[in-house]
Amino acid sequence: MNRPYIVSVEDNRTDIDLMKRVVEKEMKDCEVEYVEDGESAIQFFESAKFRDYPPKCILMDIKLPKMNGLEVLNYLRNKKGVKNVPVIILSSSNRSDEIEETYALGGNSYIEKPKNYTDLKDKLPKIISYWLTYNK
Repeated sequence: MNRPYIVSVEDNRTDIDLMKRVVEKEMKDCEVEYVEDGESAIQFFESAKFRDYPPKCILMDIKLPKMNGLEVLNYLRNKKGVKNVPVIILSSSNRSDEIEETYALGGNSYIEKPKNYTDLKDKLPKIISYWLTYNK
């Protein structure tokens, strides 16, 4: 049996490294697939692994190269078979237009990115645990 996994779509290497440290220390029962841009995310979401074994949730940066997070979210919400995978948008800004668009497109949460490792360690496991429980 495969362990539950989440997908992180993030282009910032520092944020990826921080997220890896938190997940490895705090979420040992969960695997994370990292994808670094919008087009690569779409390719992953078209893969056999994703189709046969969807993740429990997707954490997605809003500002991504090649295709932004809201475009990827729109793609996911229109893709048969994965419409119900929770998508949590992470952003370094707290712009009301981005928040409104996230929810209008079917995003499950919009969260301002924690600024440092300690904040990330406090927030990320709670976010992931909630969606792992929600999406059993």
